[in-house]
Amino acid sequence: MKRLTAAILLILPAAVYGAVPVQITAQKVEGNVEKKITASGRVTVRYQDVVIRGDNATYNRETGILKVWGNVEIEEKPAHLFCREIIYNVKTKRAVLTDVEGYLSPTDRIKAKEIERISEKEWIAYDGEYTPCSHTCPDWSVTSKKFRILLGESFSGKWVTFRVKEIPILVSPYLSGPIQRKRKSGLLTPRLGYMSKDGFVYRQPIYFVLGRSADLTLTYEKRSINGEGGEAEFRYVLGERNRGDLNYYQLDRKEGKDWKVNFYHTYNPNDYLYLNTNVDIVSSRSYYINSSDFNVEEQTQLYTKSTITGSKLWERAILNVNSTYFRYLTGSTNTAYQKVPEVNFYLMDTRIPRTPLTFNLSSDITYFYREAGGSSYRINAIPSIRLTEKVGVVKNSSKLSYLFTSYQNGGSRHIWEFKNTSEVNRFFWFRNYGISLNPKLSFFYRESENQSSNPFFDLTDRLKGERTITPELETFIYSPEGRVARINLSTGYNLSGNWNDLSFDADTSPTKWLGIRETFLFSPSEGELRFSNTHISLNLNRASLWGNYYRQNTPEKITYLRWGTSFPINRYLSFSYQQRYDLKLKEDRERQYSLQIDRGCWTGNISYRWIKNYDNTIDYQILIRINLLRLGSYGYKLTGKK
Repeated sequence: MKRLTAAILLILPAAVYGAVPVQITAQKVEGNVEKKITASGRVTVRYQDVVIRGDNATYNRETGILKVWGNVEIEEKPAHLFCREIIYNVKTKRAVLTDVEGYLSPTDRIKAKEIERISEKEWIAYDGEYTPCSHTCPDWSVTSKKFRILLGESFSGKWVTFRVKEIPILVSPYLSGPIQRKRKSGLLTPRLGYMSKDGFVYRQPIYFVLGRSADLTLTYEKRSINGEGGEAEFRYVLGERNRGDLNYYQLDRKEGKDWKVNFYHTYNPNDYLYLNTNVDIVSSRSYYINSSDFNVEEQTQLYTKSTITGSKLWERAILNVNSTYFRYLTGSTNTAYQKVPEVNFYLMDTRIPRTPLTFNLSSDITYFYREAGGSSYRINAIPSIRLTEKVGVVKNSSKLSYLFTSYQNGGSRHIWEFKNTSEVNRFFWFRNYGISLNPKLSFFYRESENQSSNPFFDLTDRLKGERTITPELETFIYSPEGRVARINLSTGYNLSGNWNDLSFDADTSPTKWLGIRETFLFSPSEGELRFSNTHISLNLNRASLWGNYYRQNTPEKITYLRWGTSFPINRYLSFSYQQRYDLKLKEDRERQYSLQIDRGCWTGNISYRWIKNYDNTIDYQILIRINLLRLGSYGYKLTGKK
């Protein structure tokens, strides 16, 4: 015990005189504390946030070189390593470790003949094995003669062997994780898959650095049975809030060529100016069938939409510019009107001097274009005067507007509109519950005018005369834990003698594990429920169950019941199921079974899904997808029809 205490005191004076503050404790310490010491027997070295333990150690105070050997253990959070020997420079924090095994971080496990520590972030391993798996026997790992690791971010190496449970599966001339501190041109991780119609799919991306703020990724794709393709993605950054991405993908199959173009750019220099471009065009609907996942919404969509938008905000005014291009996948694009562009200027409520009135203006000019002809422009201007006052608990707002429209071809229209809204906001406490009542009563008048001679570009070109009273009630219920329920009820009465649809929308979460949402539209004149959507969800521990009843009478009568569940099988596996049943035809329309696995360093999904079409054919898909941490996803997809 005396020799142990003496060992600590020998190093402390060195720190007082300005040397690197290293503390060494051991059973035996020998040497000159001003130059070099040797320690043996349960050696513990502490330097700032580094703790090193071993059988023997030497420390040269002049060079700052520390050497520890024999059953060495290193702790430098987040790293925790075991090795045979370490040579550590306490001044530069560079180190060399021999016969190493352990964790560089919770998601970076290493085993190597030798490791060179360049900095706290960067490590280089020689004859090593790397894995992000925390298991004793890793599910997967990569080995290489030399590879670089950036803690918690990426790794890269040449002639890397991919292993599953220590069994070599694949050798790649170059392999890297998705994020690197310094971008480098070269081959990226290949992508492998299989599709029933086209066979094995091999995708090889090549990455090019094009200066400090741009890069290009080219990908070659080969399908063993049918088809080959290519993809190019160009990314650039022109400023902190000025960047974009251009992507082109093409697939050549025996049946023909499929392609897609996507261009995205955003410019947002401040909170008062915003510009955005999003171009999305595909060759035809077959693109989604041959190149993407099993997605009914994509395969049945009517068009792709491309937009260019911009907004400029002032203290009391907004300028919006928008161009929209629809490319119909049914081939009817030539007869569809495009808005190229639409310019809208809106002046917010501005008080008129010496009056209780405010003035606002909404205006727009739109140029309509279609390839089949009929191009023209339309100008709208809606000046309005508003009077807002409060009498007791009632807030009343009256707005008088004048709609003026001028068509390049088709004349003009002049329509007066008036709207008055009275609303009350009241809050009551009932024991531990709070109730907010917000009734509202509105009257809307629009004068009738024959507009049959006007061009028809969109729905705003046909405005009917209207005299409608609309009552509305919105209620919120609160408990000490927060909001419990919301209820909204509204309808409208046309003074010509007709009631509009009764709209009901409510949601409630009386407990943390139960949620209910109900929406419906009821037509008093026809005495029928036009639309209903009921959704109930239960969440018990890690399991969930949900059900959805959907009914729509117009334009097509659709009534179905959807429900699903998900629950854990063990700490790694979970199962989910969902079904859609057509109550009108009394038959199943859709089912999906999924098994998910999450092992931390990789996740997987196996699913089977089928959809019955209205022509009694069935589309089905079997999907197997594996996502490896740092390496990306790989999959097998079998699709078909019967």
